[in-house]
Order: sequence, then structure tokens, then C-alpha cells
Amino acid sequence: MTATIEFQGVDFAYQPETPVLQQVSFQIPAGQTVALVGANGSGKSTIAKLMTGLLTADQGHIFLDQEEVTATTSSKLRQRIGLVFQNPDDQIVGATVAENTAFGLENRNVPRSVMQQRVRTALDQVGMWEYRDREPGLLSGGQKQRVALASALAVTPEVLILDEATSMLDPQAKSELNQIVKRLQQQTGLTIVLITHDLEMLGIAEQVVALDNHQVAFTGTPAVLFQQDQLLTQLQLELPFSLQVQRDFAAAGVPVPDHDLNEKELIQWLTKLL
Repeated sequence: MTATIEFQGVDFAYQPETPVLQQVSFQIPAGQTVALVGANGSGKSTIAKLMTGLLTADQGHIFLDQEEVTATTSSKLRQRIGLVFQNPDDQIVGATVAENTAFGLENRNVPRSVMQQRVRTALDQVGMWEYRDREPGLLSGGQKQRVALASALAVTPEVLILDEATSMLDPQAKSELNQIVKRLQQQTGLTIVLITHDLEMLGIAEQVVALDNHQVAFTGTPAVLFQQDQLLTQLQLELPFSLQVQRDFAAAGVPVPDHDLNEKELIQWLTKLL
């Protein structure tokens, strides 16, 4: 199962005189991968906390499918959401990879036979089953983040939220995690929310919601956003490296493909060109 998320005219402030969100409205369709982007402090992580009921909107409405997220429903609705945070160490609580993956299931009193199967499935999905008996502290940053992802998947969520999940990873680990997330969406149809200021992540997103000045400044596809130079500057966002290289070649008069290239496609194109 997957779920639709909808914000309707949401306001939120940690302090009354400093609003974080003002009249924020958007919809994330069930089964889609949608990126929330914006500068640091634009309210992206606040939106994640509002989605999960960890914070309550000052005004407006938030829905998971047709059910509103409120103080009385948030605990139940939170069971339908998996979260992966920026720092994987924040989600490492078990002595082994398998124990860490099972932690959320134990809290939900899932029968042991079901728990074992879900742990196996989740670790297989992220390519970490062979590390099941390893101590998480001995893993690389990328491996830790995959374990954190497995822990979120083990509870079989309808919505998966990745909050700056690649920001602490090196380029290879980031690429590997992106491919895992892309494969998960294709195989499971999960509703996936990518909260990021890294536009490299948009290669796996179908839609983008951009935040600026406490409000939604843009909704649309990544390709359309990449054409909004003034908006990108305003949002303090940089084009993905592959697109910047492609534009530099075009500016130098070199004929380039008429679609945006990802890193792999750029390498293939340059190899043929040279």
C-alpha cells in the first residue's frame, strides 16, 4: 500500500515572531517520489516533522490519504511512515545490523517469525544481509545509512521520508543509496519524500516542491526547475555537476543532447565526443 500526503494552508512557527511556514500547500501523490528542496532553514525538516505528527501545525490541515494528522491521530498515522535521517548514527541502536533492523518491529510487538522474515527482506533490499551479524559501529558511513534505510523498510511503511539522507555520504555512497531508493520505488511503489538541498538527488524524483521565504516557491518536474536560473540562485541551490558541464559545453558552441544528462549519461556522451 502507498499513501497520498496533502498540506492545505499550513502555518508553523517555533516562535510566534519568526514564522517557518506560511500558507504552505502541496500534494504528494501516492506512489510517487517527490523532492522537497530549499536553502538551509527553509522549513524542509519542519515539514517532515509535521507529516509524522512530531509537530502540530499552527494553522491549516495535513492529510495522510483522507485522514487528518492531528494530536489524536498522529501516533496511529506515524506507524505508516518510515524515516531515514541525515546522520545514520542517530538510528543505530542495536548491537548487530540485524538487531538494529529489528528494533522498530520489537517496539510494535511483531511476532518473532514475522520479524525475522521482515529483517531478511529489508536487508536484502539494501544489499546488507551479508553484514547482518556485524557491529554497526564498524561499518562505513554509506553502509550505516543503508542499515538505517533497512530499519525504516522493515516496518513496511506506506510512505518513506529521507531527510538529507545523503548529505554526510561520499559521492560513491550517495550514488549507491540513490540507486537503491530508485529501485525500491520501482519495485514497491512506495510514496517517497526526499528532503534535500542537493539537486543531485533530483535524478530519482518525479516532482519537486521548492520552499523559499516560508512558502512554496515552485512545484513541477526537476527538468523545469533546472531551467529556472534565477530561482535556483534565490534558493541557494546549485545545478548538478553533470548539468553544469553540459551547459558549459553548450555555451562554448559544442552541440549537446537536447535532454538533461545524469552523470552516467554525461560520461558516455563525453566518451563518444572525445
